[in-house]
Parts: sequence; structure tokens; C-alpha cells
Amino acid sequence: MVTQRLSSVVALSVLAGCQTGAEYPADVNASLNARLEAYNGATMAEFQARTGMLPVDAYPVSEGQVFVFRTDPVYMTLPATHVTPAITRSAQCQLLIRAVRVRPQRVADSWKIMGTQRSGPCNNLPV
Repeated sequence: MVTQRLSSVVALSVLAGCQTGAEYPADVNASLNARLEAYNGATMAEFQARTGMLPVDAYPVSEGQVFVFRTDPVYMTLPATHVTPAITRSAQCQLLIRAVRVRPQRVADSWKIMGTQRSGPCNNLPV
């Protein structure tokens, strides 16, 4: 009887800590969003110093500049079956940082981060 109760308590404890397939990605996205939002108001120099990431491109927008960051590609392979060959595809995280100029110089300290947008597999961003 005690053993049965104990195993029930252990089973409930394990189930209480589980997440569904939909909850896990939502938690990862929420965590990444919070970490990226923490950079709002920081300069591009601070972002680059903390993350080690450098922009690969930038383009002007009406309120300032958008800096483009990309990670190394991630390769995913679907195994071959009796009908189809193995398929490998690559995906890459792209992070766009919208910034406004707060000083007249064109250096990283002159750009204040106002927001971010991302696409692709960005779970491993060093933020």
C-alpha cells in the first residue's frame, strides 16, 4: 500500500514537470524574446561586445538603420527510406536589429537599439 502511494506520488511529480510539444518551443521563444528585449536601449557596441556577433549587412530605414546578423548554417538531414533518398537542407538564423542614431558619428556607440526581429533557427543565439 505504501509502495503504491509512493509510486503514485512519484508519477504525479514527474508529470507535473513535463511540458507538451507545444509548450517547450513557446517557452524557448519567450526566453529568447526576453533576452533580446533586454538589449533595447543599449548601443550596438554593447550588443556586439556582449554577444561577439558582428553585422553582416545594414540598410537605412526612415527612423534609422537596420543591422543584419546571421548565424552559421544548421544542416538537417532526413534519412532515406525505401522510396526517397536522404534529404539535407540548411537553415540559418537571421536577426534584424533596428537602431536609431544618437550621436553624429557613424560608429557602433552611435546607434541605440530600438527593437529586434528574427527568423530561422535562432535558439542558439549568444544573447
